[in-house]
Amino acid sequence: MNGYTLLEMTATLALLATASTAVVPAASRFGDRMEVLTAREEIVAALHRTRTEAVRAGAASLHLSADGEIRIAVGDSTTFRSTVPGDGGVRLTLGAGRDRTEIPFNGLGIGVFANETIELVAGSSRTRLIISSFGRVRRE
Repeated sequence: MNGYTLLEMTATLALLATASTAVVPAASRFGDRMEVLTAREEIVAALHRTRTEAVRAGAASLHLSADGEIRIAVGDSTTFRSTVPGDGGVRLTLGAGRDRTEIPFNGLGIGVFANETIELVAGSSRTRLIISSFGRVRRE
């Protein structure tokens, strides 16, 4: 007769349950980290796109809001609009507790603003972007 006893099956399921308690929190943290990094790189890409638009059009600005909206404006028109990815789980915090910020660039692609710090948080994972007044980006 082939097969497993009830005791063997119970022991196997107990071992699997114990192992999964170690894996599930790690997978959740990994998911939070990937959401934060994806959102950060989306903002960096929008920043680079804004600089390109500024060189092409003579001036452009990147608008960010605490609710996750990303917008590139050239003059009075919007050329790009997006939101911070991450299924709404990523919170964006702008420097000095502001709700909105504008990061303008001149026709040479040089920023004409004070330094800006943006913090992104999802679950226990967090990262920061520090944008210098010349438009350089430092990831932390």
